[in-house]
Amino acid sequence: MAVNMAPQGSLPMPVQQAAMAQQLGAFMKGYKATLVRMILGTIVFAALGLFFVALAINTSGDGSGIAIGGVLGLLSFGLTAFFIYRIVQAAGQQIYLFQQGIVIEHKGQVQAFPWNQATEVWQSITRHYTNGVYTGTTYQYTLQRGDGYKIKLDNTTKGIAELGQAVTRGITQELVPRAMNSIRAGQTLTFGRFSVNQQGIGNGKEFIPWPQVQAVNVNRGQVTVKKAGKFLNWGSAMVAKIPNFFVFLAVSEEMIRQVSGGRQGY
Repeated sequence: MAVNMAPQGSLPMPVQQAAMAQQLGAFMKGYKATLVRMILGTIVFAALGLFFVALAINTSGDGSGIAIGGVLGLLSFGLTAFFIYRIVQAAGQQIYLFQQGIVIEHKGQVQAFPWNQATEVWQSITRHYTNGVYTGTTYQYTLQRGDGYKIKLDNTTKGIAELGQAVTRGITQELVPRAMNSIRAGQTLTFGRFSVNQQGIGNGKEFIPWPQVQAVNVNRGQVTVKKAGKFLNWGSAMVAKIPNFFVFLAVSEEMIRQVSGGRQGY
């Protein structure tokens, strides 16, 4: 990733002010909205809607044909409306990445999101295939601040894969030390269906001590917990269902290292 891709002085003044007020550090890169896919989707579904409505109108005397054409037409127009809504939402939005957070500029409004004010980050990354051929990846990140403010980042942002990595890395680096301190203080932390504390890990039904946890693995968007001496997974959940997934992973791996003798603190 390029650092200081543009001089900080060239940024819009409200963005500079927000970044300075929140002490976000040096500017790294800007990410603009990309609406090409949304616009193409709007055109395709609008055309399909017109086609199905015309088909229903021209299907004389066939009640089932009229009904099917009408339903498909309504569905297509519904998707058209959804794409138009997403275009209006995303148009003009720009994300400015700094060392210690991001600034979101949208329709004249500016919101700063410092990593140290983050409470949760959810991520969903889905790779798509058609007949075994890779056709693209859908990214979605939901970030939440301590005051309840939320921002969703997805494929309407150009370079979302790179931005998503930077966001999750920045927030995780802030949240992991907090999580470890909370665990050392005797607290139990919840990550979706899993819960962890100094003694062990729970899966919503059963709680086992760390010495019985063989590994926490991630494969194809799914997290699995292996219990020592058991062939089947002791617990599993989709990454998209686990808030602060990377924090959960880092904490679990650290606790497993500690009980296995390789004590290493954050």
